[in-house]
Amino acid sequence: MEELNRIETYGTIVKKELLASLEEPFCNNSLVIESKFPFPGYYHNVIPDQEVMIPSSVFMVTENRQYEEKIMRTNLEVKKAFSRKFDAAPGQITVFNEQRTCIRVRHLEDFHDIPELVKLFQKNNIRFMKYREIKPYQGLITINRYFVIESIYPGIYKDLEDPQFCYFQIPVKLDWDTFEKITLHMKWNMEDNKFDAAIGTIIRKNSLMDIVRIYDENVTVEKLINIREKYFDAIKHL
Repeated sequence: MEELNRIETYGTIVKKELLASLEEPFCNNSLVIESKFPFPGYYHNVIPDQEVMIPSSVFMVTENRQYEEKIMRTNLEVKKAFSRKFDAAPGQITVFNEQRTCIRVRHLEDFHDIPELVKLFQKNNIRFMKYREIKPYQGLITINRYFVIESIYPGIYKDLEDPQFCYFQIPVKLDWDTFEKITLHMKWNMEDNKFDAAIGTIIRKNSLMDIVRIYDENVTVEKLINIREKYFDAIKHL
């Protein structure tokens, strides 16, 4: 596979996080799910003080299935009307034991911006599920996202927009349960196990690349190579 130093492409990320409904005053009577404990593999059991945190990731759950193209076109229209910074991407989220379409929103600076965002998407004919209180639960999330990455080692990439994210190619497609089992077993046997892992795909010319996404605020290439080798070894024994 030809390596390019800078790659702009599209793909997916699949992860599991602790989720719960956002409080009703921030939802405009719509169902908005909050990630209560982002990157659990990195932060372990230390949950940051939620009272001083700005929103990390929230997921506006649509009433009916919405196609990616519609969400992306609507996002462009909302950006014209919304004066503050945000990033939105289409995805799927587990709610009531079902996979539902959602709009993942990041980079907001205030929870009070969410009702206006909900209204703007509604104004552009995106309908959301009605608000219901949902207590914390572990749920799978799939995000369809745009990548700007740089090759830093053969088969290993750094995210140029979010530098705490890195990716490496794996030779097979893993389902979440298998990936989670491998990851937990690996981390039990690693001295430096402070990283969060997810799986995903990146589209390349004439191919679909299966990847592992690593979140680590101080990652090195040497650490990534070590982690990748352990995944490769586990995959050989499947």
